[in-house]
Amino acid sequence: MKVKKLYLENFLSYANAYVEFSDGLNVLVGSNAAGKTNLAESIYYCSVGKSARGLKDKELIRWGSEKPSARIRMAVERRFSTHTVDIRIDEQGKKRITVDEIPISRMGELMGVVNTVYFSPDEMKLIKESPSDRRKFMDVSLCQRDKLYFYKLLEYNKLLVQRNKLLKNYKGSPDLKNMSDIIVAKMAETQEYIMKKRAEFVSSLTPLADARHRRITCGKEGLKLDYETEEVDFSDLKGSLKSLYEKNFEKDSRLEYTTVGIHRDDLKIIAGGIDVRKFGSQGQQRTSVLSLKLAEADSFAETEKEYPVLILDDVASELDKDRQKALFESLDGLQTLVTATGIADDFAKGKIYEITQGNITARS
Repeated sequence: MKVKKLYLENFLSYANAYVEFSDGLNVLVGSNAAGKTNLAESIYYCSVGKSARGLKDKELIRWGSEKPSARIRMAVERRFSTHTVDIRIDEQGKKRITVDEIPISRMGELMGVVNTVYFSPDEMKLIKESPSDRRKFMDVSLCQRDKLYFYKLLEYNKLLVQRNKLLKNYKGSPDLKNMSDIIVAKMAETQEYIMKKRAEFVSSLTPLADARHRRITCGKEGLKLDYETEEVDFSDLKGSLKSLYEKNFEKDSRLEYTTVGIHRDDLKIIAGGIDVRKFGSQGQQRTSVLSLKLAEADSFAETEKEYPVLILDDVASELDKDRQKALFESLDGLQTLVTATGIADDFAKGKIYEITQGNITARS
């Protein structure tokens, strides 16, 4: 998969900008706050319809612009097809999306049109912070390649909200158990699909992450992943999950929220025999995150038969020289966008774009 052309209008720091990318390494060079990350953000946004940095849609409109709306238009090339994604955000923060000039009514229809893997210093949260960041890693990757997973996840989250409201509003009611059982039956059905997909994803990702990690660390460390979920019988997930909710009903009703389910899943990450979530050094954590991201790209290549677009925002600040060198030697076959404040030797084979206050200039 390749991003061929990108047009931005009133998007973050860009009033009007147009750029054509090369099929290999693209290096976005500029000083801090020049707009490099904003450009990378626009590509990710066309992939999943959300900001990589958690910005609200309304916040993506360029501050102080006369026209209080934003637009991203991007042309992509896949193995056997080409597509155009056009996203407009109005002043209320409502977005309208067309794919190949056809309006889409549900966000799930955008999934899989443009596949991306995004790395930035903020992605260190994947290791350092809560399990929700590691669940997000699994979910974003799976949603891009499986629309049904996206809709099942939406359904589960809605059911979870419903059950938590029920536990709070009907606490002590004799009808609470029966009403809860109705929701639990639906939750178990959606969880069955999600859990199986997450387990398959982690199982297939582990050898890919291990290979990437060994390459970046020059063979010094391996990487192992483990899907941490409820202790259930995978041969009878629905029945096992219903029993789990039954077992925890009294606890849930007392606490007024749901204490078990896929919203508590985690991804265990072991580098060099150490659980890097708790005990890893800064270097181990950085390298582990990057290995996961590159393995995710390899996973796309296995399931989708083509690589996604790899976005590396400020990767140089996270790796030492040896690991940077190992990284850039492993990018063959991927269209990669890298942001940087200066030009390093590793960028010699790439096409350079200079970013200066909302302007993009390609070096000849």
